[in-house]
Amino acid sequence: MMKKIMVLFLAVLLITTCCIITLNAFDANDYGGGDDGGGGDWGGNDGDSGSWSSGGGGESIDAVTVVFLLIILTIFLISHYVYKNQKHAFQNRELIKPSSYEGLHITLPNRTVMIENIIKENDPNFSANDFLSFAKKVYINIQTAWCKRDLSTVRIFLHDHLYDSTVTQIQAKIDQGVIYHYDSMVVNTAYLTSYAKDKQFEYLTIYLNARMYDWQEDEKTGKILRGDKTTRWDLRYKMKFMRSIGVLTKEETAETTEHPCPNCGAPVEMLSSGKCSYCDAVITTGQYSWVLSDFGTIRNDTLDEGINTDL
Repeated sequence: MMKKIMVLFLAVLLITTCCIITLNAFDANDYGGGDDGGGGDWGGNDGDSGSWSSGGGGESIDAVTVVFLLIILTIFLISHYVYKNQKHAFQNRELIKPSSYEGLHITLPNRTVMIENIIKENDPNFSANDFLSFAKKVYINIQTAWCKRDLSTVRIFLHDHLYDSTVTQIQAKIDQGVIYHYDSMVVNTAYLTSYAKDKQFEYLTIYLNARMYDWQEDEKTGKILRGDKTTRWDLRYKMKFMRSIGVLTKEETAETTEHPCPNCGAPVEMLSSGKCSYCDAVITTGQYSWVLSDFGTIRNDTLDEGINTDL
């Protein structure tokens, strides 16, 4: 913006200089006192040519007057330009708000390196970076599916209990005639925060921070019921994944980039029951790979579960 101001200032300065040069060049001329003459515009004497006539003091005073007025004009133009740009910047500034003030002061520690090392002791192909990339995709895909009211594309990632409860929530919104819209979703931060295991399963929890535009519409009228299209909301989540003890990350697919049936390897055609349509294996219980078992926003009662590897 400063460059533009300097260009504007130099332009007006050039005009000022040219005007002074022009005044000096035509100083001896009588503009005739008409409205089209220089004296009519700047002399302030209703077109009296005497203000622009040759002679001692008159020409000096008029030149100074012109310079003074042009300086005032320069200051006005620069002030107007700055005000206009500040107003434009304010109007176009992205408004970011927390989705809820609930849990704003809750901080979950980043234990990514520690947890990765623990898992790699028994699963050398596990990669925290790959898993976090996978978790981000799961998050975005689930939010997209929620807006479409169809979980079929994310069924493979959802534990049965989470799937059933989410389907119930979607049906409630359908009955209410409410449509969700999420736009421009971006995941800003994601890291491993908690890890635990028992005799049957291991549990991996990640912290995730995302931003998006979020609003709800009436399905029939299109009227916005909640939210708006101009506020970008800041959201924080805990996402807990689980898998059976002894399940290892597959080297050829890294388990996080491809999503064939983890039992038979066929392209996934998931049934609502969580079964692979090719081999009938129920693959949404964590028996074959990581599945999302719990998903919620950070709240005041959110606890840091830490690391617990006691069987």
